[in-house]
Amino acid sequence: MSLKVSDQSFEDYLASVFTMSHSSSTVSSYRLAITNKNKTGFREFLAQKYSLNEFELVEKVSSESLDIYKILNEFVVFLDSKGYKPKSIMTRMPAVKGYLRNLGLRFSSEDYKQMVRIPRIIRQREEPVTKELITKLQRNLPPKLQTVILVLSSSGMRLGELVQLELDDIDFQTHPVTLRLRAETTKTRTERETYLTTEATNSLKEYLKRSFGWKENEDNLHLKNIIIFGRTSKIINPKRKLNPRQPPHLHAESLLHNSLRYFLEKNPGLDNRNKNGRKVVHFHAFRKYFRTTVGNVCGRDFAEELMGHGFYMDTYYQLSTEKRREMY
Repeated sequence: MSLKVSDQSFEDYLASVFTMSHSSSTVSSYRLAITNKNKTGFREFLAQKYSLNEFELVEKVSSESLDIYKILNEFVVFLDSKGYKPKSIMTRMPAVKGYLRNLGLRFSSEDYKQMVRIPRIIRQREEPVTKELITKLQRNLPPKLQTVILVLSSSGMRLGELVQLELDDIDFQTHPVTLRLRAETTKTRTERETYLTTEATNSLKEYLKRSFGWKENEDNLHLKNIIIFGRTSKIINPKRKLNPRQPPHLHAESLLHNSLRYFLEKNPGLDNRNKNGRKVVHFHAFRKYFRTTVGNVCGRDFAEELMGHGFYMDTYYQLSTEKRREMY
């Protein structure tokens, strides 16, 4: 089987993954699981260990010359030897299994569980984000990051949802201000609403005025279809090459990650790490802060529903909009 045919089959598989998820980050993750520039993808593993490509593997497994469960377990051991964490290994395996299924292999879930052993995830207590820490961040970070942090910690949104927000998604006429998240922008592909505190609302208004010339109580047609947390700087680093195939919101997400990392490193007192090596301050931590704060006051179900956790989406289906706002 030629490399060209192999690559086309792989790209067809990734296209089907995108059709199901509509998530570019999921496609990127699946791509890395199969082929990786660090030579730790499944394709590289097969070439190193068995001198096979994926098509030859399927043929040999189908003829019972090779045991697919043994090979997948060896791939887990291979990733572990390369320093991959258990959680990273766990995210790669569905991509590999899905690709091999796409090529015609069939798996027994029971045999897979018994014979492919994923290292246990070591869970260590993380230092939580607190109101006091958020206050410190507001004093040390630039205005755009201040607004991002306030919006995330008061709405429970994912960063990937925030970077797809447009002005039409924000209703400044309600109290509290309502964010309407379109189904195509959410992880669960389910439309939902969440809200902003007064502090986050004021910060967001100032950000829109400063960055886009937004005016309250006007139509602001110049902001139509613009993602409001995209690039706002007019200075573009010539060394930073953007992938033209990557959607604008993924550029925005990358820029925010890089910006937060840069300013935390400039403020060592805020750049602390947990025992597991992960930074205390990261964007997902503000979602956890929201879950804890709202859950303590209004209950777990209400917090999870605002956050968009799929298994809670119907819990408050019959709760009126007025009651939801009152609870918030």
